[in-house]
Parts: sequence; structure tokens; C-alpha cells
Amino acid sequence: MPYLSLIIGTLFFFGGFVLAVLAIRSGRSHIGRRNMVVMALGFLCQCWFLKERGDLHGRCPITNGAEILVFISWSIVIMYFILGRAFRLSLLGVFTAPMVFVFQLVALLLLWKNDPGAKKLDKLDSWLEMHASMSLLAYGAFALAAVAGVMYLIQNRQLKSKKPGRLSSKLPPIRYLSDALVRLLIIGLILTTVGIVSAFFMQAKPSALHLAGFSAVWVIYALILLIQFIKGLTPKIISVCSIGAFVVAVLTLMLL
Repeated sequence: MPYLSLIIGTLFFFGGFVLAVLAIRSGRSHIGRRNMVVMALGFLCQCWFLKERGDLHGRCPITNGAEILVFISWSIVIMYFILGRAFRLSLLGVFTAPMVFVFQLVALLLLWKNDPGAKKLDKLDSWLEMHASMSLLAYGAFALAAVAGVMYLIQNRQLKSKKPGRLSSKLPPIRYLSDALVRLLIIGLILTTVGIVSAFFMQAKPSALHLAGFSAVWVIYALILLIQFIKGLTPKIISVCSIGAFVVAVLTLMLL
């Protein structure tokens, strides 16, 4: 069956989200541990799919919109594994799973409708691979920042209502969320900077539109962090900004 690895991985992420919701509704603990296992299985399927597409093209599989969406999903999951526990965001996977599911479902539909097939290069360009991988890993960090922003807004709303629900008791302390959000934005901006700098060393220079799009994303996040460090945005405002900036970043990427 075509795209079997992507189909199975997408089902894992959907199943992980459903199991987490059921666990929250029933009040059970250890959501993070169970979610980690399911995310890991989905991640293995992502690696399987990306390897298949990489073998098809003979290079990094980011040749069309569907592959880019899967690569971003892979970046989100790997960033979750690396940074989730470090930032005390064990429940982050519950919120990232539906995002990854939607991205991969769209990718499946795009491939089913029109798979352009192999796109090989005459000569591999290591700077192109660096530009693509660093830029898309940055999207993983930005996605987690947006998810942390959603978690903050939920936690903040429930605390103000003075009627915290079951989800609120399982979310990280609100100050952890705001601190983690800023750190994720910094990591994403650093990775984006590396990606943009790499573009200037590529054998085939990127188009002005392509470079302008990534530069615009860099400027948006740089402004958010600059204002944060100079004036100090409230956690609520920076949460909203991180969500809005990620939506703009994804739309920009899909239009390039």
C-alpha cells in the first residue's frame, strides 16, 4: 500500500490524542508516559516514511508541500522529545499530537491527489541540506512555542475562573509555561538564522521570494523577542503572538 508508513504514523498520533483525552476525562495519571510511547511509535513511522522518500529523491525529502508538512511534523516530535522534559512540559505531547495528525492528514491527501514522484539532483549541495533541515527544525521549535502558548492561555483562563478542571491539574505550573515559551522562541530563532545564513552559500541561490519569505518569518520572531526583552510582554500577549506568528510562518512556507 502506498504511503503505508505515513498512514500508520498518522493513526498513532490520532490514537495518542484520543487516549490522552480519555485519560484526562477519567482523571487517570501518567498521561505523559503513555503519550510518550505513542509519540515514539508515530515518530518511528515518520522516520520510515522520510527514509523512503529520501531514497526516492536521493536527498532530503522536502521536494513538495506534503513532504514539507511531514518534515515539520517530524521536527515537532523530535523537539518534543528533546525539550519537553527539559522544560517540564510532559503534557506537551497531548497538544502536539493533534497538530501533527492534521499536518500528516493534509500531507496524505496531497500525495494521494498528486504525487510528483522523484526529484533527483545532479549534485548534492550540503548547504542546501543545511538550509532546509535547520529551517524546518526551527518550525518544530516555533510549533512547540505555539502549543506552549495555547497551554498557557488554557491554564490562565482556568485559574482566573477559580473552577479549574481536570486538565488544569495536569498542566505544568503557569510560570514554567511562560519561561519555556520564550526559550523555545529563542531556539527557533537561532535555527532560523542558521538556515538563512546557509542559503547564501548554496550552489543554486534561492529565489528572492523564497529568501524574503524566510526573512519575514525571522523578522516577526525577532521583533517578538526584542520587544519581550526591552519592554517585557505579558505572558498572555507573548502566548498570543507565538500562536499567530506560527500560523503566519506555516502559511508563508506553504506559499513559497
